[in-house]
Amino acid sequence: MIAITAIDQLAEHYDIAVVGAGPAGLAAAARAAELGLSVLLADENPAPGGQIYRAVTMTPVARRDVLGEDYWKGGALVARLEKTGARYAPGCTVWSVAPDEEGGFEFGLSLGGQARLIAAGQVILATGAQERPFPIPGWTLPGVMTAGAAQIALKASGLVPSGRTVIAGCGPLLYLLAGQLAAAGANIVAVLDTTPRRNWLTAIAAVPDFLRSPYLAKGLKLMAGARGKLPFKTGVTALAAEGSGKVTSVKVTRGGATETIPCDALLLHHGVIPGINLSNAAGCAQHFDTVQHCWTPTVDEWFASSIPGIAIAGDGAGIGGAESAALRGEIAALDAARRL
Repeated sequence: MIAITAIDQLAEHYDIAVVGAGPAGLAAAARAAELGLSVLLADENPAPGGQIYRAVTMTPVARRDVLGEDYWKGGALVARLEKTGARYAPGCTVWSVAPDEEGGFEFGLSLGGQARLIAAGQVILATGAQERPFPIPGWTLPGVMTAGAAQIALKASGLVPSGRTVIAGCGPLLYLLAGQLAAAGANIVAVLDTTPRRNWLTAIAAVPDFLRSPYLAKGLKLMAGARGKLPFKTGVTALAAEGSGKVTSVKVTRGGATETIPCDALLLHHGVIPGINLSNAAGCAQHFDTVQHCWTPTVDEWFASSIPGIAIAGDGAGIGGAESAALRGEIAALDAARRL
């Protein structure tokens, strides 16, 4: 891997341009480079890893148990890329992807305060997921932030919220982050699960298939570990952040009763959705996912989009997790190589 730190270090043309250095982008760039193709991996972050493996090569969090063994698996993906001749541009913003007159793509990016257009034969968008915005009363108060933002601060800087911290929302990240922050020394005074009871009933139909999943034991262990150490409240039906000038408490409704929990920080999380900004701007077709209730790019079995030559891999094409994202990145790279 060769780092690109200035705009004039970029070549005029690359066989494949990959956007995003999370698991899908790392795997796609590595596979394409291993096939002997010229590859540019552009990413807005200062180090590879994406969100799930953020700062995996430079995190100040030394204790492996804080972030969990799954986090450290990202190091192998980075190491694989480092053994290739792929060009890697950290701190790079991709602002345009458009077909050119040669049958490839014009690729607009900014790096180090300068902008430039380059050419790419094929493009793989691996822009990952983003947290689902979920406003509640008082959500703009200082001290209220997303759980993902708190996780970024932990992974990249080793920081945890100061004072009494409440985590609220639903989904696996709720349990994961609660455990990570507690292990890092945060004072978690409550974890509020807003998962509707009807969701648990709906999930019963999937139990036979889930029993064969390797994620069953992992998920049960994660939930048991967090519930055994932290004060959980389930069945929460309403939340409101309260305070004057900053959050000082959260009002919680559950079982028809309301209580107020004093806090200095409130972390909200209501799941993740595909990050579609760039694929949408490029003109790739999107469809509304009625299960996840979000817009998702339309792709085929090779993760090719509606625009020939643009593939969308990883969680940016539908939420599937880190291991799935890496595999989808590999598939997209193989198809991109075939199309050249």
